[in-house]
Amino acid sequence: MRAVRAAPQGDLPMDFTVLRVPFFLEPDYPLGPEFEETNRVRLVRKWGGKEGWEQQKAAHDLKGRGRAVGIENFNLDRIASSTRLSHRVVQFVTKTNGVNAAERLYTDLNSRHFEKGEKLNDAKMLRRAAVAAGADGAAIDEFLADETAGVAEIEAAGKVMRDFGVSGIPTCILGGKWQLPSGAIHSDQLVSAFRGVEAHGGAPGNAFGAALGIPDEVLEEALVFD
Repeated sequence: MRAVRAAPQGDLPMDFTVLRVPFFLEPDYPLGPEFEETNRVRLVRKWGGKEGWEQQKAAHDLKGRGRAVGIENFNLDRIASSTRLSHRVVQFVTKTNGVNAAERLYTDLNSRHFEKGEKLNDAKMLRRAAVAAGADGAAIDEFLADETAGVAEIEAAGKVMRDFGVSGIPTCILGGKWQLPSGAIHSDQLVSAFRGVEAHGGAPGNAFGAALGIPDEVLEEALVFD
């Protein structure tokens, strides 16, 4: 939030919109709700054992960086599962309710998963969160009943990401043109990047809207910050 609220330089302040693009940290996870493991188990496996995991923790200090922006508790033992259903729901809300509704949903899901430990392929939880963010209940029920809805768009966006060379998250691509380094970069780095985009007249383009089937009016919607 600091990055986007920073006072603009020049006479034409930029509006911001954010399009969340699906990325799978564990693309081989089974899709069904019966599979799960704790995030602690996942990370120890990912980094080749406890020693490698401890080295990564020390290098990144995600807990410390979370506390710096008001996140007091990253739940290390949160339940890890396939995230495809949650990505599909976020994209549905983006297309039907706009980017501000999608940001409300995304913030809620982050809290539910990273702090409360809830599974991101829990259809009932996702329905509640989507409706709370502004989605129509009947529409989200119809969407969830179709297991193929939104899948082709997510796969198309994945191809665009591969073309960009994206291999990790978070990765910011500004205006479909400028790509920031992958990883949890600090807000001052974002401010610097935005200043560079501003100096070039802004970044109205979008690399993923067509692949994800996002309507033009949604892509033109500016974020509203409370």
